[in-house]
Amino acid sequence: MRVISIVNYKGGVGKTTLTANIGAQIAAWGKRVLLLDLDPQASLTFSFYRPEQWRAALADNRTIKQWFEAWRMDGPVPPFAPLITSPAVVNSRIAQGSGALDLIASHLSLGDVEMNLAARLGGAQAHRSTRHYFDVYLRLAAGLATLPSTAYDLVLLDCPPNFGVITRAAVAASDQLLIPARPDELSTLGIEHLQSRLRRFIWEFNRIVDLQSDLHPAVKKLEPIILGVVFTMVQYYSGKPIAALRPYIAQTRQLGLPVFEAMVRESNHHFAGAARTQLPVILSDQVTPALAWELHRLVEEFLKRIRTPAP
Repeated sequence: MRVISIVNYKGGVGKTTLTANIGAQIAAWGKRVLLLDLDPQASLTFSFYRPEQWRAALADNRTIKQWFEAWRMDGPVPPFAPLITSPAVVNSRIAQGSGALDLIASHLSLGDVEMNLAARLGGAQAHRSTRHYFDVYLRLAAGLATLPSTAYDLVLLDCPPNFGVITRAAVAASDQLLIPARPDELSTLGIEHLQSRLRRFIWEFNRIVDLQSDLHPAVKKLEPIILGVVFTMVQYYSGKPIAALRPYIAQTRQLGLPVFEAMVRESNHHFAGAARTQLPVILSDQVTPALAWELHRLVEEFLKRIRTPAP
């Protein structure tokens, strides 16, 4: 069961759109995929359920928020299984094959969990206290471990648009990371900052593994692999990104991060409408040939990279 986090330091970069479309297409190709919505905005959840469905069937007891709140430090790890749902619309579209797309929903009050976890670490002085360090940062990994190892081929974690406690816990649970970004100045700065924060967190985590090896001998060091940066919301002219965007794409390559060849064009009409139908664009009959080709090319490159990740 491969676990991949979709992360970026800022919002509005197509993170949720990538998660939904990659997961849906891989499920349509016959794999079992679990999506975990860790963003308090719950955009991934509302990509598959209408707000009234979420309120009626999920909000009170079937979201990741309730799972975090059910955690007791001295008790067993609460299982993920009771939280898992199978969105009907998208699964009816992929039912011809052997694949399936499941979801663990988010909650609009998940930000309260973030604050509680930060407080348990020691708030702003978290780096000075390691007493509850692994209890907090390995929670999601422990939750995923309650699932049978063969339950899913792929788990995608849609992270909050920050590098807070929940995002770090997702990184600690992941084998690989995917970074969506817009080709603009703010995204380029955000990627550089994210890269710095990732390095710092992995260094800190592994240092504490060494320091507490006698207390936590089973804890392994983190070695997540960055699959690459995927550029989204790209404007094209004559089949290429417009000239104003190319410097930012080049700057990102200079950061030393792998960059996907496949990019996704800007198409507010298609992506905004997908939430109303509960069907990702990649499975829609209304998608344009150009956008469909780009999305399929992206998923194919994604699958190639997770099988043979760049060093």
